[in-house]
Amino acid sequence: MTRWQEIASQLRGAIVTGQHPPGSKLPKEEELEQRYKVSRTTVRRAIAALTNEGLVRPVRKGGTIVQHQGARHTVTLDTTVYRDEDGYYFGQAVQPLRALQPSTVTIGPCPPDLVHILGVQTGAEVVIRDRVMGDPATGQVMQLATSYLPADLAVGTVLAEPNTGPGGIYDRMEQDLGWGPLEWEGFISARAATPDEVRLLGLAPGVPVLCVTRTTMATAGTVAGRVVEVNVTRRDASRFAVGYPIVRA
Repeated sequence: MTRWQEIASQLRGAIVTGQHPPGSKLPKEEELEQRYKVSRTTVRRAIAALTNEGLVRPVRKGGTIVQHQGARHTVTLDTTVYRDEDGYYFGQAVQPLRALQPSTVTIGPCPPDLVHILGVQTGAEVVIRDRVMGDPATGQVMQLATSYLPADLAVGTVLAEPNTGPGGIYDRMEQDLGWGPLEWEGFISARAATPDEVRLLGLAPGVPVLCVTRTTMATAGTVAGRVVEVNVTRRDASRFAVGYPIVRA
C-alpha cells in the first residue's frame, strides 16, 4: 500500500473499533502530519478516501467528523403491481409516498446505459419525466423517480405533458393510446450519485444511490412488443436496503 492508503487503513480501523465514535472529530491535519511523519497532501488523500467511503464528513472550519452509520430501512422486494385511486404503484412500501413538487418534463438524449433497453440509437432524444417523491406529512424526500420515453412515441401526446391526468402515464397508455395491458420487468443496481441526487436526497459524501429500474412494455397497438418507458427510481443506499423472503425448499 502507498503511505496515504496505510494512514487511511489505520484511521478506518480506529473508526470501526470505536476509538473515533460517530460524531467525534478526527485529529487535525497538523497532528496527523506529525504522527505519521508525512506531508499535508498525503494526509488529505487519506481523509478524502474515508470521505468517499462515507465514513467521515469534512466540515468547513470544523474539522473532519465521523459519520453516524444508522440502521437501514428494509424495502421488501415486492413484484406485485397494485392500484389505488391514483393509479398503478409498484410495491406496498411506496404507496404512501407522494410527489413533493410538480413533475418536470424535458427532452434530451437517452442515457447511454438505457439505449439498448429502449431500443433507440445512441444520442436519440427521449422525453424525460422527473418526480421528487417523499413523505407528504414531513416533506422529507425519500426517492427520485425518472421516466424515459422514446421521443417518437411521446412527443406531441399527453405523455409529454406535465399533468397527464388521473392514473398518470400508464392509464394514458392503456386507456387512451391503446397500448395495454402493459407489462413490466425490473432489476436492482447501485451506482455513484450525481450532484443533483446528492442535493435532493441529502446524501453524505461518497454514498451511492440504490437504483430500481423498471421497463414498461406495450402488448397492443402499433407498438406491441416495444419497451415504451424505462423508469429509474433512486434511494439513499446508506438508508435503504432491499429485503426478500427465503423459503426452505
